[in-house]
Amino acid sequence: MSIETFIHNGNNVYNVDIMKPIYVSKITAAGQLSIPKEVRKSLGLGEEYIILEPIGDVIVLRRIKTMKEELFDYFERETKARGITKKDMEKALKSARKEIFEEIFHEKA
Repeated sequence: MSIETFIHNGNNVYNVDIMKPIYVSKITAAGQLSIPKEVRKSLGLGEEYIILEPIGDVIVLRRIKTMKEELFDYFERETKARGITKKDMEKALKSARKEIFEEIFHEKA
């Protein structure tokens, strides 16, 4: 992609090929880079670590998922692949709660 494929319109820079906004940041002398508010907001970034992945002359920034998010994603994929519904999960959890209660307190729930 060459510099000619970008246009500047007021405060925004656009990729002419796809007409999506492109954000421009400056790297400071200390090597710090600001991520524009719109990008942070769209990725749900706060004060956290992100992944920087160099691919050729491009750097891909990716949000690091929490363990909770990874688990939710895993269970969502697995339940969908196995055809398990929300109602099935609720029934299984209710049964497990009952079994655990009876095991801990040695009496029927």
